[in-house]
Formats: sequence, C-alpha cells, structure tokens
Amino acid sequence: FILRSLLALLPVIIFIGTYAVLDPFKVIYRYDEPSAPGDTVALGHNAGFASIKCLERNLKAGRTYDSFILGSSMSQAYTARDWSEHLPAGASIFHLDASEETLQGMLDKLRYLHDHGIKVSNALIIIEEAMLHRDPNDTNFLFVRPSSTTPDVNWGQFQLAFFEVYKNPTFIGYSIAPERFRSTMLKKRMATAMLETHTDSTNENIFTSLDSLIAADPDAYFTAKRLQSNYYCPPPSPECPGITPERERIIEQIAAIMHDGGTDYCVIVPPRFNRQQLHPCDLAVLHTHFGAQRVHDYSHHPYSTDPRAYYDWAAHLTTSRCAALLHDAYTTGR
Repeated sequence: FILRSLLALLPVIIFIGTYAVLDPFKVIYRYDEPSAPGDTVALGHNAGFASIKCLERNLKAGRTYDSFILGSSMSQAYTARDWSEHLPAGASIFHLDASEETLQGMLDKLRYLHDHGIKVSNALIIIEEAMLHRDPNDTNFLFVRPSSTTPDVNWGQFQLAFFEVYKNPTFIGYSIAPERFRSTMLKKRMATAMLETHTDSTNENIFTSLDSLIAADPDAYFTAKRLQSNYYCPPPSPECPGITPERERIIEQIAAIMHDGGTDYCVIVPPRFNRQQLHPCDLAVLHTHFGAQRVHDYSHHPYSTDPRAYYDWAAHLTTSRCAALLHDAYTTGR
C-alpha cells in the first residue's frame, strides 16, 4: 500500500522537485543579477521581494545607503538623480518599492532597515490614494509580502504563491512554447515586459527609451489612439475615507520611526489620471501624524486631467512630471 501510494504521488513529487531545482521565478536561491542581459520578460516579478534582494546584493558588495524612496510602482519615476537635488551632498539613495504597495508593506520595510542597523537620514514616501484601501494580506504572487520582511508571512506561504503560478496551464504552456504563450502570460500578469532600464545600485527602473521618445517627439508617443484610450472621465468624489483605525495605527508607527530616527522625510500624494482624489478625512490623518508641512497632496493637481502626463493607462506619471512635483514639494511649505 505504501509503495503504491508513493508511486501514485511520484508525478507530484517530481513536479514539485522541478520547481525547487529550476527556481523559475528566482525566489528560492540567491542570484548576483536579477535577470540575464537581453531578457525581455521577467517571470513572476514580485517587486517587493526583488527590492529587498537588490538591497542585500548591494550591501554585500560594500555599498551603503542613507536615503530611501518608498512606495508602489508609482514611486519609480521619482529618480535618485532628481531627488538628490533636494538632499544634502553625498546622500546615497535606494528605491525600496513594491507593486501595489500597502501601508503595512511600507512599515515592514522600515522595520527591516532598522533591524539591520541601516539609518534612514532621508525618506521620500509616495502614498497614492488607492494605497489607503489595499489589503496587506493579498496572496497574489505579484503582491504577497516577502517573508524576509514580514513576520506574519512564512517562507512556505510565500513560495506557495509562486507555485500556484508554476502549475497554471498557461505557465506550463509558456515553458514549452514561449513565443506562443508570451502575450497570454503578459495579459494575465504572470510575466512583466522589461521595457525599462534597471540600475542595480539604486534599484531604479526608468523608462529611458520612452522618455527620449517623448522628449524628441511627444506626438509620436501620445498618438490619437493612445489618448483616446486615456480619455478623461471625471472620477466620482471619494464617498468614504480609506484610512481605517487599523491603517491609522500603521501610519502612526511609520511616522514614529521617522521621528525617532531623526529622518528628514517628504510625503507626496501623487495625481492619477481618472482616479479618485484624496478624501479630506484621509488628508487630515496624514497631517496629524506626518505634519501638514511635510505632506503634499497633489491628487487635485492639473496633471490628474492630462493624459500626456502619464506613460500608460495605469496612471504612472512620467519622470519629468515627477521631477516637477519634487521641486514643488521641496520649495513650498517646508
């Protein structure tokens, strides 16, 4: 009976074994580089996990950091170069972001830095309105918080999120016929097209080619078809605040870490095309804990109605717009 059971389970054991050996999502073993040169697709890119691993690689290489940009993918276009113009000379900057970051995820990362003896002298905190509504316990492989920074997520739970993708028929098809299943993988967000330039020393993903195209010929990028898909439809006013008592406690803890560590920080609420603006009650909570002079609410900014201010329908501001917001935040009200 035992032998028959083992034989029946053999295909499952082999399948799990191939996941452990191949590590297709690069979430089991350590790697010197996150992807091979020339890669056009990143499989199962959990940006929160990738950020921590990138930081660990750089620390191991002897680099040190004292300034951090925290937020979701909305924070990526706030570049180290642009932010450095508003910081003391010699500041060493690192992006510590995560896809669809949550307040809890941000707190986890700050605690990770504290636990590893990394002093945060400067912090740029990007909090879009949607972040205030997100569930920190999302188990989707793109958004699950890494076990290395999250006490309530163990290694097995983290790996299970990726194994669920590994056994998906679409992924299996992609493993056999990559070109045939590539578009489906991208549509289902099982893979990410690597259109940006990654700088490992700062963990920046910058759309260099798109920035060049937009600067040289904006109309070549913002075509009529693209603008039509991004037509403006005023979003409804937020009916209720996103900050619950539990989320306010998290904000309070984030602010306490900033205050106790003597961190010079700036909080930006970015505009997002066709998205809700920040609820007045949420803004009041941010003011209470971070200080009104350090919180800059741009959710009502004219960029929120301009489709040319964004790279895509997901409302990622272009680098030049982010630089303008940074300049405004650091030259007014501080």
